Amino acid sequence: MIDTRIVRDLKAIESVAVIPRVASTNLIARRIVTECIENELSLPQAVIIAGEQFAGRGRNDRRWSSPPGKGIYATALVTRPVSELPLVPMAMAAFIASWLRGEYGIDARIKWPNDVLVDRRKIAGILMEARIQDDRVFLLIGMGVNVEPVQDDTRPNAVAISEVARRDFDGIEGATRAFVHSLDDYLSRPFERAAILADWRERSVHEPGDAIHCVLGERTIDGTWIGIDDYGRAKLRTAEGEIAVSAGDLFLA
Repeated sequence: MIDTRIVRDLKAIESVAVIPRVASTNLIARRIVTECIENELSLPQAVIIAGEQFAGRGRNDRRWSSPPGKGIYATALVTRPVSELPLVPMAMAAFIASWLRGEYGIDARIKWPNDVLVDRRKIAGILMEARIQDDRVFLLIGMGVNVEPVQDDTRPNAVAISEVARRDFDGIEGATRAFVHSLDDYLSRPFERAAILADWRERSVHEPGDAIHCVLGERTIDGTWIGIDDYGRAKLRTAEGEIAVSAGDLFLA
């Protein structure tokens, strides 16, 4: 695991907590946010890193296998203006895809809204929670990045950094340090809508006209990809016309 003294070199992140084994970094972060809100305390700008999660979860409460030494399992606690909230999921996906490309030469792409893929196999995922108070939003940004391959039924279509890196790879500790430094640099700047949307579009796995199957709760929609609008919603062309999807599971045909 990384040395928490790394925080001395950071700009936006005030503290780094490293825990060998935990149920879920998001669960710990949720308790911290609740405590801060209930006691009218400032939320620490922090990152919680786990060596292993035994009850990790992804979107829609799907189990996320998090064995020791195999991945970066982290939750960032961040306070941002409420106006930035709609941009955060896309911003973080664009950040991870850019980090993988810049650090390891990996051609990482984004599946809407924020799964990060390599050759259509998942290398990273994001689970975000938010609590709004006045003009601020308390964010819990859970991030999982596969560093070493895992043989697990919960990851039927996964890939890891060590399998696709085109540059020198120095293991889980080096990857985690590099990730925290890059995350800190990214969070030290404001989120600008035009730049984030441009970054996301540049790294999108989707092409106009791609066949898409979308699950929206109890409904399913089949259509073709048009793009994203200025609010980050997925635009699909269906038999009934164009629609904009703000939340749902999207599957590549």
